[in-house]
Amino acid sequence: MYYRLHLVILGLLLGFIYGQSSHKFKEITELKKRVYNFTKVEFITEEGEFNESIRTLVIPDFKADSPPYVAIYYRRNESEWFTESLYRKRVRFRFQDGVIKLDRANFWDWTELDEIRVIIIY
Repeated sequence: MYYRLHLVILGLLLGFIYGQSSHKFKEITELKKRVYNFTKVEFITEEGEFNESIRTLVIPDFKADSPPYVAIYYRRNESEWFTESLYRKRVRFRFQDGVIKLDRANFWDWTELDEIRVIIIY
């Protein structure tokens, strides 16, 4: 009886060890980086509204089968760059056919900003 229990425990332990050592990953050697920089003149319209056109970024060589890394950095007047996405919320976006569409919620405090920088690694 104890013999069977030891075999079951040994089997589970080996399965766990083997499962931990066989992670699937894909090494990507050819990454591209795009940086979009928008000043207050570009992301606020003449009417004082948020310019919705900066939410759509066209990247013709983008492949939809490999999700991009997207980060959004903000800068207020005479301050350092900061990003909310790294410690409070995730950057939300959709991507398809060479177009990345950023969610409006990513630009939460646009009225107080002087610059917005969007960085895409794909």
